[in-house]
Amino acid sequence: MKRTIFILCTVIFPLSLLAQYSVADKSGKKPEWTMSMEKGFIVGIGNGTVIEDAKENAMANVKAQITTSVADFISSTSVSKSTEITAGKLNELYQSFSNVITTQSGKRDYLQGVSASNVVAFYWEKQVDKQSKAVKYQYFVKYPFSQFDLDDLVQDFRQKDQQLTEEMNKVLALLDTYGTIEELIQCQSQLSKLEQIFIDERKSKCQVGIERCKALLASAYLADAGSELGKVRYSIKIGDKIVRCARVPVINSQCAKIEDRRLGIDVCEITYRFDECYDEPGNNVKVTYSFGNTKAEKMFYFDVAETKAELLISGNIRIMGGDVAGDKVTNAICVIPIMSKFDSPCTVTNLKLEWKEFGIVLDIPVNDTYSNKGQHDLRVTIPNELPISKISNAVKPVKQLNGSVLYNSVKTGKSSAIRIYRMDYTTGW
Repeated sequence: MKRTIFILCTVIFPLSLLAQYSVADKSGKKPEWTMSMEKGFIVGIGNGTVIEDAKENAMANVKAQITTSVADFISSTSVSKSTEITAGKLNELYQSFSNVITTQSGKRDYLQGVSASNVVAFYWEKQVDKQSKAVKYQYFVKYPFSQFDLDDLVQDFRQKDQQLTEEMNKVLALLDTYGTIEELIQCQSQLSKLEQIFIDERKSKCQVGIERCKALLASAYLADAGSELGKVRYSIKIGDKIVRCARVPVINSQCAKIEDRRLGIDVCEITYRFDECYDEPGNNVKVTYSFGNTKAEKMFYFDVAETKAELLISGNIRIMGGDVAGDKVTNAICVIPIMSKFDSPCTVTNLKLEWKEFGIVLDIPVNDTYSNKGQHDLRVTIPNELPISKISNAVKPVKQLNGSVLYNSVKTGKSSAIRIYRMDYTTGW
């Protein structure tokens, strides 16, 4: 079937309006092509207060008619093949195709090729309003536009339409393979642009994809990845999946001083100083990411005393029990009440007890660990044979003990000592 080019080529003015103007000047005899259609040509008409504006508007009218011709052809052929597009959607379809055509950036931008140099004929009139004496110009251009030109542009459009479908499918597939926050944001942006173009089932696919992008971004969260005092380590996750993000987060803290950042990787790391922080609950480093209209944030709490370790003797030392044989006792139990000032665990490694005036010096290895601050009892078995008459408080009530308790911080390995100097003690025999 021979295709027909639908071209708007005449403008009808009310007779009452035309009667108000008279022709004051013109480029020559008014040609017949200004008042009738001619196969293979478009007549562009433009008005303006100066002739240059009228000419420019006439060329703009040519471009509009070319767009109309392609859109009219595409929409009419598409409607006949689509069961989803009803008569009520015809105008929407027409507008959609027009928008795609006028904004396409495919291998050929036909509107850029439309220029005054291709005009084959022109005609203009200078018209004067009989009452107000206002002057305007009306400009006519005869522009070549054949069936071949239409077919060529329709083919360009269809290629572009196929490219848009392929782009949509590629973006939707990325929602199953994404590895970064930026990919999700880009997917949402691309689908939003495509959703404005499509009006068939592809529009619904884009809308579903957009909602999925929003849901994934909204579900992103920060997961602790082994933070410790002085360092925050975290991963950005969606579900169980680690994703990367090139964006720089907002990092806040009431007292900590941020020193270094390693971002955009699977496990991000923030190094901070805490020497200006008081030992109180609530100290934290807050990390906040903005992903479009959603946020992912987390407070990483820290305890400035987390690695501190300090033990104190908090009461009387007791030596009791054991195996008594005459004036000798073996395997006596030494109980020393100690208090831990911090929660950080400590390991007692050695106990030294001295009665130097009697030549008694005990050096006993210990391996007892205490966690959490508060009161604890250090219980050590003394394997040495001790003379009861020399160390017993029952024999001589006023006796004092020297020595030391050695311990290490489990977290830092730092060694410390509690000095036992002239301390009172009690015995059980």
